[in-house]
Order: sequence, then structure tokens, then C-alpha cells
Amino acid sequence: MTNRELIERVSAAAGENRAEPRLTRADWLDKALRVLIENGIDSVRITRLADLLGVTRGSFYWHFADRGALLTAMLKVWEQSNTASIIRAATSPGSLEDRVLALFMCWIDPELFDPRLDFAVRDWARGDAELQRNIAMSDQQRMDALVAMFASHGFPERQALIRARNFYYTQMGYYALNIHEPLSARLSYLSTYFETYTDETLSAEAERAFRVRIIARKDLWSDEPIPHR
Repeated sequence: MTNRELIERVSAAAGENRAEPRLTRADWLDKALRVLIENGIDSVRITRLADLLGVTRGSFYWHFADRGALLTAMLKVWEQSNTASIIRAATSPGSLEDRVLALFMCWIDPELFDPRLDFAVRDWARGDAELQRNIAMSDQQRMDALVAMFASHGFPERQALIRARNFYYTQMGYYALNIHEPLSARLSYLSTYFETYTDETLSAEAERAFRVRIIARKDLWSDEPIPHR
């Protein structure tokens, strides 16, 4: 499910009882999320969004009772994309290899986990104690899923915890440091990362299938030429 599809699902779940205007609820929500990522929460204002969308403020109130309702919907998208994707990958059917590779896919594909949105929400929370608690709860839910993943594959309790921390904290630190690295370079570390986190060797078949899947996703490569492997 793409981010736009998720936004539309969150919007549809809210329901609308009035005649449909030119812009949908999803249009407003999508624009608000983009403004949040690019300019921060203080820029997510009804008048500003209306100007960017080329409509009057009145159009906003077809879909949201007030700015607070919009902010709530934005957080719901964040929860149902970033947090849910990690939990879904960590609890997916299959082997430890299958689950770790599913998590690697989250780290690569912004439609599954958007680091810009994650850090925009964390920045938003700087002056909001309630939101800070929600983020802490979300981080704990992600961590719990990773710990359970390692524990279910035979790692002792403390090892499962530390491996989960290494897995999650390393990746979040990668985002926080804003490291820019060609995707081909990241893929070259695939088997080493896997072995470091699991003490197992990534099978050649699984590694090949993962690379094929990534290479087929040309949208992930930006302007970098896709390597021939």
C-alpha cells in the first residue's frame, strides 16, 4: 500500500456526510503531511494549506472540524505507516531470514517506512508532552516486535533485547545522521548486516531474490544507474 493509498484509507474511515467538494479529505491530508515534512508543524495552518491548494479556507471545513482534527489524522497516517510496517515485517510468517529481509525492505522503501515523516513527527513533539508519550509508546511497540522476533527464533531474553536494540537503534541513527549512500553500496552490505544481527549466514537464494526485488523497483534508485548483477 502506497502512502497515498494509506492517506485515502484513513480519510475514508472518517466518513463524510456532505456533498463532495472538488478537493477530497485525502488531498488536504496529503498536503498537510508534505508541509509538515518540509517546513514543520508550525507551517501546517489552514490558511497556508488553502493557499497551496488554490482554494478557500471554507473547503477545509468540508472534511475537518478544525485544525486539531487534521493533526489527529496526520498522526494516524504516521502510526499506520511507519510503526505498523515495522511490526508487520517483524511478525510476518516465515523464517528469521524472511522477517529480517522484510525489515530491511522497510528501511529501503519510504512507502513502508518514511524516515522524513518519522523525524518530522519527532520534531513536532518537542513542545508537546502528550505527543512525546505517544512516540515513546510507538518506539516501544516497534522494539517489542523486534525482541519477540528474535526470541521466537531461539535467542535468550537478553540477547533478543540487545539484538533488537542494535537493529533498531542502528537504523534510526543512520536516518538521524542523514547519511547519503548509494543504494548499490547498501545492498553490498546486505549479507554482512544479516550475519551481524542474526549470527546466521544469509542464503544465496534469499539474497539474490532480495536484490532482484530491489532492482525491479526503479523508483527507489533515484538518479543512480541500476547496477547489473
